[in-house]
Amino acid sequence: MSLAELLGVAQAWASAAEAEHPAPSINQIWFPLGNFLIFAFILVRYALPLVRNFLQARREEILATLNEAAAKKQQAEAMVQDYKGRLARLVQEVQSIQAALRDEGEREKTKLIREAETLAAKIKEDARFLADQEFRTARQKIREEMASQAEASAREMVQRHLSPADQSRLVEDFIESIGQVR
Repeated sequence: MSLAELLGVAQAWASAAEAEHPAPSINQIWFPLGNFLIFAFILVRYALPLVRNFLQARREEILATLNEAAAKKQQAEAMVQDYKGRLARLVQEVQSIQAALRDEGEREKTKLIREAETLAAKIKEDARFLADQEFRTARQKIREEMASQAEASAREMVQRHLSPADQSRLVEDFIESIGQVR
């Protein structure tokens, strides 16, 4: 269907509608027109400012919310950057702490080994000293035992081989030798 045909159909329909309903008189149009104008005046005078104020307040509220959201987004991005920086520093800090602990462990290990070597040397020295003392004590006991056995053997021999006259002479010689010493 072309445009010309469409206009022709519309014109035929409009003329058929006029034939059925006659056009209203001008007096019948004034009252609804006046009513419409009063309604339009009330809308423009009272309702339109309220709608305009509401829409303007809503616009300002939305702008404030958008500004606030932008500020919060900026803060969040700053926090993200801060945390990324902290995380990067944290990795470095963990590595430096590990290195410091490793170094401290090595120093402590060296110190403990040195102390253990010193203690071992002291223990060896103390053991050597105790062994020497035990050796001296044992030698002293052996000497005392040998002296005691020699004395017992000498007494036995003296008693077997010395006569009472020999004993008297020995006692006198001993007394004289003591007298000379004084």
